[in-house]
Amino acid sequence: MVKLSKTGWNNVIIFVVMGFILLINVTNKKIYSSDESSNQDIALVGTQNIILTLNINNIVAIERIGRTWRATPTSISGQALAQMMMSWQESSGQGMAQAPEVDRQFSLDVLLDIAGKTQPLQLSFYATEQQLLIFNHTSQQWLVMPIAMYGQLFPQEIFVN
Repeated sequence: MVKLSKTGWNNVIIFVVMGFILLINVTNKKIYSSDESSNQDIALVGTQNIILTLNINNIVAIERIGRTWRATPTSISGQALAQMMMSWQESSGQGMAQAPEVDRQFSLDVLLDIAGKTQPLQLSFYATEQQLLIFNHTSQQWLVMPIAMYGQLFPQEIFVN
């Protein structure tokens, strides 16, 4: 047995644990890096972007007032509106390799003014039975989300007059 002082053994333990953590991180990156490249989530708006206004089919307009939100018409407000906008901020979808066939007359068109961007972000939503399809006009990219996200992004209260 090697004779070390108490601080010497503490240093040995610290370096062994650090080495073990590095080993886990390196092997973890190798395991998951191949999956992430083929099946990567793409943010709808992005948490780093600040939404200033959201306009749905020129029927509902939502605007940022300081740290809160105001909807016109005022069918949704308070915590429900804040939750809806948080869903917009944090949602992401899977990129699609090819464009799906959709009936463009059934789209729900959304314009988002983002702080620092000169052009609004224009999105078209198409709800199918199993999924929510989104076309980003800015990046010319199709995304797909679970259909359950439709209720979070477009709560029924916002369309009630």
